[in-house]
Amino acid sequence: MSNQRPPATPTKKKKLDVSTIVIVCIIVVILIAAGIFAIHSLTTPLAPVTTTITQPTTSGGPAATPTTTTTTATLPADAATDTPIANAAVGTCFERQATIDSKGAYVDPIDCGQPHDSELFYSANVTDTSYPDSAGWQQNVLDSCHPAFKTYTGITFGQNSWQIYYIYPSQQAWDNGSRLLICYTTDPLDGRTTSVKAAS
Repeated sequence: MSNQRPPATPTKKKKLDVSTIVIVCIIVVILIAAGIFAIHSLTTPLAPVTTTITQPTTSGGPAATPTTTTTTATLPADAATDTPIANAAVGTCFERQATIDSKGAYVDPIDCGQPHDSELFYSANVTDTSYPDSAGWQQNVLDSCHPAFKTYTGITFGQNSWQIYYIYPSQQAWDNGSRLLICYTTDPLDGRTTSVKAAS
């Protein structure tokens, strides 16, 4: 008799079952999501410095519905020549775009006899005992800035094409003691060379 061994049976490779594949996929997705969240948390500011609400109006019509944007104020490149908007006096003329570029934190004062499109007409602390919500800030504007606009310009708000923009502190700034509400008006007639202040 021959001592030959029967041919070896090839071993079968184990197949991954569906549940194992699903678990691996879930783990990969979780790891990717965790990485994205970590990057997002590093690039997103934790709290806004300034919250700006704009309230435009049209000639002869009521004010449009306000839109809200939350931004973080950063120091502009030419900050040495700019004034923190909280320190700007009523009657300060400036270009709105420069203020937008600083996220509402600075103005670059311009002689009102020089071309400009914006003018600050109200700056005062609110009397609220707790941080107002969006509707509360809008009410503060109606109660304070709208009358101040008429006093300053001699024109009731909404009777011409001028717009009101108002700036108020974020919750974080409020917690640090800021209560300042600032209102300024813009004139669509770009390059204005006179003040909007009514003649006294």
